Amino acid sequence: MSSLSNLPYGKILDYWYEKLKGNPYRFRFLLTKALEIFIFKSHGGNNSNKHNYFDFPDPTKNVVPSSPKISIVIPTFLKSNKDKKDIANLLNSIEKQTVKPHAVIVIDDCSPIKFAFPKYVALERLNCNKGPATARNKGKQVALKNGSEIIAFTDTDCILSETWVETISKSLIVNRNFQILSGDTPAYDKGWFGIYHNINGTLNGRQIKQTNKLLYGTTANMAITKEVAEQIDFNEAFPNAAGEDIEFCFRANQKGYAIKYLPTMTVFHNFGYDRQVFKDLKRFRNQFKKYGHGEKLLLNEIPNYYAYFDKSEEIRAKITGYENKYWE
Repeated sequence: MSSLSNLPYGKILDYWYEKLKGNPYRFRFLLTKALEIFIFKSHGGNNSNKHNYFDFPDPTKNVVPSSPKISIVIPTFLKSNKDKKDIANLLNSIEKQTVKPHAVIVIDDCSPIKFAFPKYVALERLNCNKGPATARNKGKQVALKNGSEIIAFTDTDCILSETWVETISKSLIVNRNFQILSGDTPAYDKGWFGIYHNINGTLNGRQIKQTNKLLYGTTANMAITKEVAEQIDFNEAFPNAAGEDIEFCFRANQKGYAIKYLPTMTVFHNFGYDRQVFKDLKRFRNQFKKYGHGEKLLLNEIPNYYAYFDKSEEIRAKITGYENKYWE
């Protein structure tokens, strides 16, 4: 949701027209952006209050120890063969970490299909489907009970870079003014829509202008300290993975838990595009339709959200590894 705006259609397109000057994908991007805006605004909420802006408090320093215990929390809802392949790829990337996590906690949100998780996974199954916010809350409760000082979140359809856990551990120790980290989250998808999401910064959060702090990051690629986990829950009024991470981060900022963007904290996200035009268009539509519904809930919780949005800017994904060959 990072680059959507409360501006009129024309001004959004003007913004990106200037932003992408010299980019070979400029006009293709603008056409796709027009489609995104139409879908999102057809299902989104009302921009009810753009004026009440209050500075967030000064950062509360973290007290992460020099050798912290890190748990990875993964909410899952497996309903297709793609989901099974995705979770297998994610677990494979966890096994390759240069620093091993203290625990890998999977909260199965009453999946209709089963998966044989390896023995090292701490698996808990919910008895009915409640959404990723509920699953993450359950996962962080388990992590707090096992003594974790850092809780890292990712999603089923993600692949972690090999240094992900190591980067999180070192960065919170070096950056004491931050209690939450979020990183670079490029699309794993090969094709135009993957490129579009990377230029768009769809899953890279938003940086508060003239600061080194984020307004929010994505729970596909996020780590929080024990202090944050103890003080803030994910809002279970959000039934889907849309807007709940923004709302969580907003409340964290209000409490002085500052959020840092780390470009080296990389997670590849598989949106599921397969270069079949009509299927990909439907998937794109469903993605931003879901984000629109999430915005409605977000504005119910934070009516003046766009006052803060207007003081932030998108972060384009760094194109590395899998995506390099799609860029000129």
